[in-house]
Amino acid sequence: MEFKDYLMQEYNISESSAKDYVGRFNGIINRGLYNGEDKMTNTLKKAIEKEFPNSKNHYFLTLERYIKYKKRIN
Repeated sequence: MEFKDYLMQEYNISESSAKDYVGRFNGIINRGLYNGEDKMTNTLKKAIEKEFPNSKNHYFLTLERYIKYKKRIN
């Protein structure tokens, strides 16, 4: 199951919203902020706050949901 599909099923969100999550997650990955951690660390939070100060809460939620997704599929 892809992350987008998981979001739509688990959180009952639209495909458009799920694509927004995927886009934010890809932004986190492309900037080298997330390296497969199993939990949200203080270092990771600070890096996200620095990189995305105006929308950090959206990025926190995206990463928290990705970590839950990763645990579920493993």
